[in-house]
Amino acid sequence: MTVLEAENHTLRQRLRALELELRQCRETQARLLAANEQLQNRVKVLERQLKPGADGRIHERVDVTFRVDGMNSRGDAAMGLARNVSLGGAFIEMALSLVPGERMTITFALQGRPFKFQAEVIRVMQTGFGVRFSIDPQQQTTLRQAISLLAA
Repeated sequence: MTVLEAENHTLRQRLRALELELRQCRETQARLLAANEQLQNRVKVLERQLKPGADGRIHERVDVTFRVDGMNSRGDAAMGLARNVSLGGAFIEMALSLVPGERMTITFALQGRPFKFQAEVIRVMQTGFGVRFSIDPQQQTTLRQAISLLAA
């Protein structure tokens, strides 16, 4: 092997090492960008929680308590209590393992009217979790009537 061939071989090895290092840097950058986005979303949630009156709710809340049956996305079911209900969601005290963003099925009765629909877990706290209802216009009308009777 000549001196030029040996030097060429050494340079190729160094180039492969640099390409591997660059690939690892790009993978690290992608992980850091994803982690940064998650942290930014968490900061936005915390900022909304810390600003009084700026919690993003658009529906009037009614302080009532009633039984709720719930089932998480894994099929685990539990009974609990709904509190602080609005047309958009409720706070539910229930021993059910849930994470923010998870979908669940909720069943309850208000003013003798049965309700069953999907809800998204918005926040999880020690005492329970807040959900946002996913309901069709007919259910929304019926729920609005039941809530207005509770508020009266």
